[in-house]
Amino acid sequence: MQVIFRRTGQRQYAVEVRRQYADDVVMKPAPGYDDHLPHDLIHLLVERHWRIQDGIFGQLAAGGDAHTFVPLDAQRDKRWAKRSAKRNAAAGHGVQRSESLAFVIHVRWHQRHDGHLVPPRLDDRIEIAGATARQIDDCLTEADGLARRWRQLGVGGELQFDWPWPERGRVRRAVA
Repeated sequence: MQVIFRRTGQRQYAVEVRRQYADDVVMKPAPGYDDHLPHDLIHLLVERHWRIQDGIFGQLAAGGDAHTFVPLDAQRDKRWAKRSAKRNAAAGHGVQRSESLAFVIHVRWHQRHDGHLVPPRLDDRIEIAGATARQIDDCLTEADGLARRWRQLGVGGELQFDWPWPERGRVRRAVA
């Protein structure tokens, strides 16, 4: 599975997911734009860093829509929605951990670089997510590299990533 983050406007981005075993999907516009680290880019980062194979991008790798993506080329009809809902239900058990870690990395990254205040009870979220201080520091180092790459993009520019784990699903039929 390939994940593409595309800057679509001055303060907008889209996430496109190319899959082998299910229809390609897109989220456009994607929520949580940030000049340095868009929200869903942080999700991809934390899911890869903490090896969360069953988070948001894991739902997509299982053929689901993560409740926010729509088909890129196919028709979004009742059949498509039902199939996606079934696949979402069978995957995504790590979404809550991904959300917690994405929040922590976002907050800590902006604290380091912009001096933002840390919200109360952030340590509780870190503990719930099962992350160590060392893991967070290592992830923040990765985030620095991603932020540099993202800031260099102009409108229309993109970052592409391969999902490191296999997709789950049936082989997609070739279109004639």
